[in-house]
Amino acid sequence: MKKTGKKTKPAVADLLKTPSPVASGAEDSPKSAIFTRAASTSKAARRVALATSTSPPRSHKALSNISDLRNFASSGIDDLKRRIDRFHSEILKDLEASHSRIHKRFKMQTQAYQQLMDEGEKEYKKVSERITESRDAMKASYEEFMAEAQASASRACKTSIVELSQSFEKAIDSLRSRYGVSPD
Repeated sequence: MKKTGKKTKPAVADLLKTPSPVASGAEDSPKSAIFTRAASTSKAARRVALATSTSPPRSHKALSNISDLRNFASSGIDDLKRRIDRFHSEILKDLEASHSRIHKRFKMQTQAYQQLMDEGEKEYKKVSERITESRDAMKASYEEFMAEAQASASRACKTSIVELSQSFEKAIDSLRSRYGVSPD
């Protein structure tokens, strides 16, 4: 007689068994894009792939009771904790390195800005000194010009008034003598 295709219920022990990684071929396991990328661009993805590929192999014996299952779960959790701690420390190292690089850049830029400010202050002082010198020179030139103008005006007034008064007196004397008027 032929057996019919009747399925039997699996036993609890069968459900607790983990398949052996040796029994299932590498071709049968599902491939995730995260773990199978040949040329990953991010360091974190490479670390994840490395960490999963270097994890210790699971025990091949079947888990037959609850304590074995607990031990298996706690070892898996411990493994996850170790990986998380390792990832956390790597992330902290990367963060510290980035912080250090940013701090160096900030320090260099601050020094460059300080140097530019110092040079700007020097240029400002030079321009301010030139303006002060020019103002002083213009003031001195103006004072000299005004002194010369006042002196020449004074000379002109002194000489021209005297000359004019002398010429007027001569003109008046000539008119008196012409018309016969006597000076009183």
